[in-house]
Amino acid sequence: MNAKQLFRMKKLAATLLLLTLLLGVVTYTLAEPTADAEPATIDLGPRWVDGQTSRYEFWNQMEQTVHIKLGDQSQTSSSTIEVDGEVTWTVDKVNADGSSVCTMTLEWMKYVNTPSEGKAISVDSRKSASAETKAMHELLSAMAGVGLTIEIAPDGSVTKANGVDKMKRKTSQPDFIPSELDFEETASDLASIAYAPKPFDLTPSGAGKTWKADFRWDHDLGKMDQKWTYELDRVEDIAGVQVAVVTGQGKFKLDPEVDKDRPADAPPVNVRLLEGSAEAEVLFDLSRHEAVGRHSLSNEKILVTVSLPDGRKFERTLTEETVGQVLRLSED
Repeated sequence: MNAKQLFRMKKLAATLLLLTLLLGVVTYTLAEPTADAEPATIDLGPRWVDGQTSRYEFWNQMEQTVHIKLGDQSQTSSSTIEVDGEVTWTVDKVNADGSSVCTMTLEWMKYVNTPSEGKAISVDSRKSASAETKAMHELLSAMAGVGLTIEIAPDGSVTKANGVDKMKRKTSQPDFIPSELDFEETASDLASIAYAPKPFDLTPSGAGKTWKADFRWDHDLGKMDQKWTYELDRVEDIAGVQVAVVTGQGKFKLDPEVDKDRPADAPPVNVRLLEGSAEAEVLFDLSRHEAVGRHSLSNEKILVTVSLPDGRKFERTLTEETVGQVLRLSED
């Protein structure tokens, strides 16, 4: 797995049930208000202030299976890949139109690959590397501690990521550093809710409000188009903080780019996304207007078929099931 594959995992997540149980959740009623009650207004946009800073912990786990078939021959291998670390999000400037300029800094990262057969590989940017993990350690270290400038629109969507060149200058493998678009994807799954709706009243019609969001991200085999539907599920009181719980369902479509840089006489290649979907839940702090936690589950199954000159077909089926979580550790 290269660094770009590693960073695709940041949109992943796991359950926050333990957090909920520890803090004690009191559900904010979504029933019709009484005649003398004023309806609450829900604003899921990034209404931040200059200098606002939060530190997040992320953890991702991918179960990856590769099935290869050539004629009557077949082989299956699997591995479990875990990536965790911490990231700091700082609001540098809030503009008059509600957009903002922020800094995202990956403080440290740890990568563990445990194959079904063989020795596990563990790499931590905070520790020294062994001879066999030197290349991956160099990549993680190049990304750690570098502040990237992230531009956020008034609706919480990420419009630009700058500063990747600083990471590339720290490594002898600059081509394996994720792209600006990869880091835009990373930032989209952190502090804000992308394409958040305009403020709305929390009334029977407001509860269950839905909206759409479309993304187009980098993928190892081209571009992945994601169409999401989000919904305000409920508002909860968690340790005295009003938190909006937003759920999401996503459907994926792969736009392959397999012919790029391939020789003209190379065998035909067909790429199909057999399965591509995700679900997510975001806990959004309504006082600081930022995510306090996220969790998600995604599934991808991709079939690559190569038609060989002798009439046989080489098939490679990659299945990835990923869970992960993002939790806010502290805020200033």
